[in-house]
Amino acid sequence: MKDIIKLDYYTQYSMCTAGGFIAAYSVLNHADFLASAQTANLIHITLCITGKNFTELFLRIIAVLIYIAGMALPILISKYTHINVKMFCIFTEITMVVLLFFFTEKMQTIIALYPVFFMTSMQWNSFPSVDSFTSSSVFSTNNLKQFITSYIEYICDKDRTHLKKTKFFGCVLLTYHIGVVFSYFMYKEFAMKGVIFCLIPLLMGMSFLTYSSYLLSSRKIIY
Repeated sequence: MKDIIKLDYYTQYSMCTAGGFIAAYSVLNHADFLASAQTANLIHITLCITGKNFTELFLRIIAVLIYIAGMALPILISKYTHINVKMFCIFTEITMVVLLFFFTEKMQTIIALYPVFFMTSMQWNSFPSVDSFTSSSVFSTNNLKQFITSYIEYICDKDRTHLKKTKFFGCVLLTYHIGVVFSYFMYKEFAMKGVIFCLIPLLMGMSFLTYSSYLLSSRKIIY
């Protein structure tokens, strides 16, 4: 069982790398816009309403709806089908990355980020936790909070469960920002076409997930 849990950790770290990569892709290629979260987009929607910029408002509302669809789909799949949600998410993300590869710099920023809105929100809900730890693989704010607070708690009471939590969120932050660095160098070398290299952490995540499923099914047959 320990090896399966370890593979779950490796899968999550791979998805964190993919999350960091695609987040950096949106920031580097599309005017510092972080498409893996919706805070900035919702602020812009409010500003569009205030400033009566209805064309941009329409495009940004579509972006929110796409993001919502990405969050809803994993729930619907898990409740009404027998499809492996995590595997379906990775296949979807691979499709979105290939689609992004054919996008050009001439596209309107929000429209060009529609696939990113969908894939990151879907990933957020498809990979919500590992073991007893809930974490996001597509943005860092709460992961940073958990890393700091768990370490402070460990310093205060020397409870090693807090240290385990600290190590987990430290690895989440590390792998996420490895993805950011990887994305930066691919952007410098290949510009927008560099997005295709996001397939590497996605395929790694798929490999870990596949092996974990194989081990689990093998043990069920034995038992």
